[in-house]
This record gives sequence, structure tokens and C-alpha cells, in this order.
Amino acid sequence: MATTLTVQKTEQGLLLPHSLFRDWGEIEVIQEGRQIIIRPKTPAPAQERQAVIQALRQDGLLVEMPSDPAISPVSAEERAALARKLSKGRPLSEMVLEERRTGW
Repeated sequence: MATTLTVQKTEQGLLLPHSLFRDWGEIEVIQEGRQIIIRPKTPAPAQERQAVIQALRQDGLLVEMPSDPAISPVSAEERAALARKLSKGRPLSEMVLEERRTGW
């Protein structure tokens, strides 16, 4: 959206009313050819990420899960025992393919 302004040149340069940019936060001024472009400053990725997370929290779409002290990491021995127990029989993919062929 382009806005045309009637401005007056001073010794300090062009003075623009702050009210034009109030909702923009930080701004950046860029010269492209014979034009001067004033636009909202692009936030850094970390700032943008935090803004998105905050917006999701405010809308109730992001909830931090409380840590449960009753849940402890599984030891290497327990993982190995579960792997042995669950590795018996045929691979699940084979059973699915067989069921598809026989129609259940």
C-alpha cells in the first residue's frame, strides 16, 4: 500500500510524522534507484519464532507439558529386553500385505 505525503525538506532531512509508522515497530529505510522505501523491519528468525510461539500460546494452541517425575528414561537393558520380546514373529509389513491379499 503506497501512501503519498506532502513533506517539507529541512536541514535535518525529511521529517515524517511518527503516527504513520506507530503500528510498524522498528522500520528500515532503503534506497532503490531514485526511490526511498520505508517499511517495517524484518524480524530476526529467533524473534519471529518467539512471536509465533507467543501467539500460539495466547490462542491456546500451544501448551507446555509438565514434566512428570514418575516417568524415568528406559535403561539400555530394558530396551534390549523389549526389542527381543517385540522382534518375535513376522514383520508387521508382511502381515499387513497378507491381510490385504486375503481381504481379512
